[in-house]
Amino acid sequence: MTLARDDRPVRRAVLFLAAFCLVLAVAGSLSAADQKGREFFERRIRPVLVRECYSCHSAAATEIKGELRVDSRAAIRAGGETGPAVVPGRVNKSLLIDALEHRTLKMPPEKKLSKSIIADFRKWIEQGAPDPRDHPPTANKAAEQSW
Repeated sequence: MTLARDDRPVRRAVLFLAAFCLVLAVAGSLSAADQKGREFFERRIRPVLVRECYSCHSAAATEIKGELRVDSRAAIRAGGETGPAVVPGRVNKSLLIDALEHRTLKMPPEKKLSKSIIADFRKWIEQGAPDPRDHPPTANKAAEQSW
């Protein structure tokens, strides 16, 4: 189909519609990936953080060890005394992995977590560390979660 010179508005409209559809398709796939990452976090990462880390590294702790909190996205990325605990997409820069593998730090200190749990944390960080926790919990909320 050939458009005449005075059909420029039609061409623009067609191009706009094509671009708009492309944007919607990309946004839809990103939303699905974001949702999948959040579900992975909620099923595999948050329960471990609550069970193994919150007693020393959350608002529920009487004394926050190493100035590290892991009970919100901002806190775990900011890190503590030794630097960022999680650097999204960069496992080798994420001190949390060093600690879980008992290399430089030993967290949790009493035991080493299973290889499959550590692999989940590696996968989570490689995925960009999706984390829906926008705000840190109150001390009461963190205490409820850790029990």
